[in-house]
Amino acid sequence: MNIFKRCIVPAAVLATGLMLGGCVTAPPAYGPPPGYGGGYAPRCQQGCGVVQDVRPIYIDSGNPNGGTLGAVIGAVAGGVLGSTIGKGDGRTAATVVGAVAGGVVGNQIGQNSGGGSNAWRVVVRLDNGQYATVTQRNDPQVRNGDYVQIVNGLVYRM
Repeated sequence: MNIFKRCIVPAAVLATGLMLGGCVTAPPAYGPPPGYGGGYAPRCQQGCGVVQDVRPIYIDSGNPNGGTLGAVIGAVAGGVLGSTIGKGDGRTAATVVGAVAGGVVGNQIGQNSGGGSNAWRVVVRLDNGQYATVTQRNDPQVRNGDYVQIVNGLVYRM
């Protein structure tokens, strides 16, 4: 029995492992191989390729009037709210204070909402050899070398 435990059990475990190892298949190779030649059939018909560069960027909306527009809207709203408070000279003072406060608050809100935002710029070498650059606000969650498809101006990993 001692020889059974020392030799036959380890040999059986090794043989089982080798048999199961033959069942593992390699993952499919997507995208054009290095030195892309004519025999390659792409996985999709259009807008597919390999990511060459991914980087976060800042997009400026180019709207310098956001603060001004916010100030005007805020001043009008503040003036209207201020005019509902008090009577006589108190009402006039409340209207002026409301307009000034509304203008200041509206200016800050307008500047913050009229500014830019973060985005991602992805450069893709398409299967036909051309390059496409896509700028999108959401993180595409791709890296250099990933095979992707561009659909409606957004990059999706395949």
